[in-house]
Amino acid sequence: MILAIDDTQDEIAMITLESLLREMTDRDAAARWPEPAYLGRQASSYDRRQTDPNDRETWFANNDYWECIRKEDTPRGEEWVIMEDMSPGCISRIWLPILPEDDGRLVRIYLDGNPDPVIEESFNHLITGNSFVKPPFAFISSDEEKIARMNDLGPGEGLVGSDFFLPLTYAKSCRISLNEMPFYYIINYRSYAPGTEVETFSMERFEAAAVAISQSGSILTTSGNVGDGQAMDCSGQLEPGQSLAIDTPSGPGAIRSLDLHLPTTLNKEDLRSLVLRINFDGEETVCCPVSEFFGGGIAVSPVRDWNREVTADGRFSCWSVMPYEASGQISLCNSGPRPIDAQLELSVGDWDWDERSMHFHANWRIASPIEGERPQDWNYITIKGQGVYAGDTLSVNNPQALWYGEGDERVYVDGEAFPSQLGTGTEDYYGFAWGMADVFSSPFVAMPQREALDRQDWSGHTTTSRTRVLDAIPFQSSLQFDMEAWHWPEWEHIEYAAATFWYARPGATHNRPM
Repeated sequence: MILAIDDTQDEIAMITLESLLREMTDRDAAARWPEPAYLGRQASSYDRRQTDPNDRETWFANNDYWECIRKEDTPRGEEWVIMEDMSPGCISRIWLPILPEDDGRLVRIYLDGNPDPVIEESFNHLITGNSFVKPPFAFISSDEEKIARMNDLGPGEGLVGSDFFLPLTYAKSCRISLNEMPFYYIINYRSYAPGTEVETFSMERFEAAAVAISQSGSILTTSGNVGDGQAMDCSGQLEPGQSLAIDTPSGPGAIRSLDLHLPTTLNKEDLRSLVLRINFDGEETVCCPVSEFFGGGIAVSPVRDWNREVTADGRFSCWSVMPYEASGQISLCNSGPRPIDAQLELSVGDWDWDERSMHFHANWRIASPIEGERPQDWNYITIKGQGVYAGDTLSVNNPQALWYGEGDERVYVDGEAFPSQLGTGTEDYYGFAWGMADVFSSPFVAMPQREALDRQDWSGHTTTSRTRVLDAIPFQSSLQFDMEAWHWPEWEHIEYAAATFWYARPGATHNRPM
């Protein structure tokens, strides 16, 4: 695949740790086509028998552990290579399930062909925030109480996942290896075009960026940060079939915050029946129920990630920047059977619309129940056009106690025959592990709702989200996102509902009309 690089490439400043930290906390950057362009890639321990989507015998093979690119002899002994990129790039995310007995497994990160690793550390310690990288850039994906009790939990109770989001940049190449056979892992990275100027990560650069890292971490974990804008609002009691609507000022402009205030007594049918619809420049780009749009699921479940927040007192907020060239209209529609009191508020600010500007999209699909063969590749969305995939929220209603989420994500970019992102399990994609039962929030991954708080019981409603920042996926012509739906027992009555969030140049189309 060839990256599209325009004539301004030479004018682009060097990519550094600091520049990527700024990008992580710059909401405007998400709404413009990335410059310089990059490919969003992934390395994982997926089952290597998965080679042909048309062969069910192998395509749904599930031994997605103990896999690597190769094993090699080095001056340090045997090493198992788990990621390799021969372009300028950046590690954007690492996920790992934590087993305490694996604390001695070392990860070694080699950059630009240097025979000495820039990082040599216990993989567990690096990923959990127990090394030099601290939260929110490395953390355990669980609730604070469980994290505090980790050392006191019995066998099987303390199994968690961990996530790493500090950008690790390299000018020429990157190789990541382990000193022991790998277990499960997922590594997301950016590959830039040859010649893109990237400053290679070093511990000296990390220490010099201490203030920038601290400031970025504070911004990522603070609500709002939307800047100035014109306040607009409307409120009232929505009868069945009625809507609240706000027309934005003539553009160019951008919605910089969207807030919805609802009664805390709403039931799950109410939240699923309230549908947010947004039209920009004559195209409907958002059509999604409140339940998944704000990431809280079918209850007023407190949660906060980088772009959204739900509070216990019924405030639903979204801070994704939504630009438009000429016009915008936002409406809240009550498609349910009973009246609902609602207040909708916007902050609309300036925007310099140009050839890199993109519209914000949010779409939704539900299967209740999922029908067809088990397992199957359940399509979240297929998009045609140029844009960037920015995340998703999955709500599952599982009528049985047995685990539903064994399936892997498969992401095809620009007509790929084989997915450039193929994972190891639904819970791994959403940043936790082992069917962990506790609710948690972070800027990047979150689980706000879990009705059955027992690791052996996955029944009822569960909602999980992933917000892609540096690990967003650009596409020039198309993107197809499938999640392998795999339930251990027969899956009669299991329900999946997925919201997808993406940016695209005007004219993009998709297969998920409401």
